[in-house]
Amino acid sequence: MAKVELIRTRKLIDVAVDILSREWPMTIRQLFYRLVSIRFVENNRSDYQRVSRLMTTARDDGRCPFKWIVDRSRPEYSPNVFDDAAGYAEAVKCSYRKNYWATQPNHCEVWVEKDAIIGSIQSVTDELGVTVRVGRGFLSTTKAHEIAERFKSISKPITVFYLGDHDPSGRIIEADLAARIEKYGSHFALKRLAIFAGDIRKFGLPPLRVKMTDSRAKGFLSKYSDSCVELDALPPIELRKRIREAVEERLDRNLWNRAIEVERVELASIRDTVARWPRTQSRTEQHLPWG
Repeated sequence: MAKVELIRTRKLIDVAVDILSREWPMTIRQLFYRLVSIRFVENNRSDYQRVSRLMTTARDDGRCPFKWIVDRSRPEYSPNVFDDAAGYAEAVKCSYRKNYWATQPNHCEVWVEKDAIIGSIQSVTDELGVTVRVGRGFLSTTKAHEIAERFKSISKPITVFYLGDHDPSGRIIEADLAARIEKYGSHFALKRLAIFAGDIRKFGLPPLRVKMTDSRAKGFLSKYSDSCVELDALPPIELRKRIREAVEERLDRNLWNRAIEVERVELASIRDTVARWPRTQSRTEQHLPWG
């Protein structure tokens, strides 16, 4: 019996690592849903915990690179500090990036309902230079007003691409976002990229039953079926694909490429300037009185 369980465990890790090798980065929850969708594990808490536990083992013993699995549930907040001026100079050389959207005819942003998936889409949103906002439920009055003021300062068409759960709350949150921000005089186009009712069958996603105790359930059921699904269930590779296609459809490629060329020239100038900065000596070498 122990031997059979060992074989099952090795197979599960092999399948999980294979998925990750093609679709990383992704969260443990996204990986779990991918395994559920191919009928390799059951959609229950016990199997989720098993997948989490085994992927810890796989990372610790080297079968799975740590960078393939991301965790944005515990953010860090650190001050922007440097050991010395030389360290700052190096940061300047590496961190400069031009705002490619400054000359574009449109302004685009990506909004997500939950912070957990950020790690799995950040590679493409960083590449495209778009702002990503995390809602974490319904917007507060403070945040709605803040975004509205920001949007009013942008004199070009604004499109917000939305990623959220397909459930009663997720659908209402999407509509509420637009209403609360437009209340303060800002107008923009809101386009959902995920997740849709059709995605459940298309990707074999594990559906959940609508909770009838949810006050929003009746309205949801009148438009959709009695099945709902979390955003985490959609394959990360599909999420990234949808974001890329939607954003690139809104940009002027000639202006984009021109901005990249300007950035290249500006970055060369920055590096040349930084290279001429005097190297900072240590406190000991300078014989400071408090050293």
